[in-house]
Amino acid sequence: MQDFFKALVSEGKNTKLPEAFNYFGKLIGSWKIDYVESNNTGTIQGEWLFSWVLEGMAIQDVIILPDYEYGTSLRIFNPDTQAWDVAYGYTGKIIRLEARKQGEMIVLTYTNDENRKWVFVNIDDDEFHWQNVTVKENGEWQINAEIYAKRSVTDSI
Repeated sequence: MQDFFKALVSEGKNTKLPEAFNYFGKLIGSWKIDYVESNNTGTIQGEWLFSWVLEGMAIQDVIILPDYEYGTSLRIFNPDTQAWDVAYGYTGKIIRLEARKQGEMIVLTYTNDENRKWVFVNIDDDEFHWQNVTVKENGEWQINAEIYAKRSVTDSI
């Protein structure tokens, strides 16, 4: 099994991936997260782990929300579209998205529903904010869920 991990995980970004498209590079590492759904007053605490994979041309993550959801995303840069192709999977479901920069935000749009988006609103060295949104007919964004993340102390950059 060690051979599998060695083949999957990369030490860093591949030099063939243009720096202008290194949207997710700051996420590499371990994060403590608070997940909040808009219709719920409770917060689920968990972890979100990110790593370079596939010779540094992709990023894979694992999100751990105990007793709620365990999932993984694979983000692969697509030089033909100048965007990131993203697949998120958890038990019983796979979601496909395409990620592009919009100003300072990284917007991941569902490939089968342009009104559904996941948005990294802010990514700093030690924290980030993520939102699951639905775009209403009037263009207003309805926030369905949010994640507030802080880099794990043991993983400071």
